Amino acid sequence: MAVSSTSDLTTALEDLTYGTTERKVNQRGSSELGKDEFLKLLVTQLQNQDPLNPQDDTQFISQLAQFSALEQMTNMSSTMSNTSAYSLVGKEVIVQTTDSAGTYKEVRGTVDCVEMKNGKAMLVVDGNSYDLDDLVQVMDSYYAIKEYLPSVTAQTKTYDLSNPSLIDVSIDLGSKGYEASSVAVVLNGQYIDSKYLKYDNGTVTISPEAFSELEPGDYYLGFYFDDPLKTTVKDKVCIKVVRSGIPNGDKDSSDANKDTEKAEETEKTEAE
Repeated sequence: MAVSSTSDLTTALEDLTYGTTERKVNQRGSSELGKDEFLKLLVTQLQNQDPLNPQDDTQFISQLAQFSALEQMTNMSSTMSNTSAYSLVGKEVIVQTTDSAGTYKEVRGTVDCVEMKNGKAMLVVDGNSYDLDDLVQVMDSYYAIKEYLPSVTAQTKTYDLSNPSLIDVSIDLGSKGYEASSVAVVLNGQYIDSKYLKYDNGTVTISPEAFSELEPGDYYLGFYFDDPLKTTVKDKVCIKVVRSGIPNGDKDSSDANKDTEKAEETEKTEAE
């Protein structure tokens, strides 16, 4: 009776294994044992047992319990993976794929939606579907767009009160929908009057009048952009205000006198 029962169970398990294999569309090589491999091992064990000394029911039930636990863990892992995929909708991501030549390439974009194919979650990025396993990076919303926001690189400019001159500062107004159409500049706690500012092709030019009342020292410019996120940059551009005491005209005259003196000394030396 025990042999007949075991034979029936073996047949049922074989059918279950066959059905599971048929449902599995894509299979990747792996050194790990999954539920299908566990089931096949169990079937093989039942097929090759001694008919006169069949496997103990307790051991068989224990193995079935292990199989059931493995099945539940696999299903839970799949459910968690799919849930995780749904949470990526609207996120900026990077996925890694291979082209027809086998070359790896990275695709960056926003997850439009998640679709299920054969029970597996697929990320739809810019109209193309990618396997969730190809996901490389998920970016925070601000991190994803910060490279498109207005910015100012670190710069140090020197302004000589004795020789007033224009000051040019390089800025980036942003791109891809995050551009600023204008920028306000603050110096020493006061907004610089727009009549002293001029913007042209990534450069803000500040007139000398904006610095005329400053004392020698270091001052940081503040930039307030009108982009969608109202970007503010306060600690990138340092203006070193100095007073050399030598106006340009006097400096040129002084240099000319020095050149004349050197020339006279040279002529005197040659004459001796």
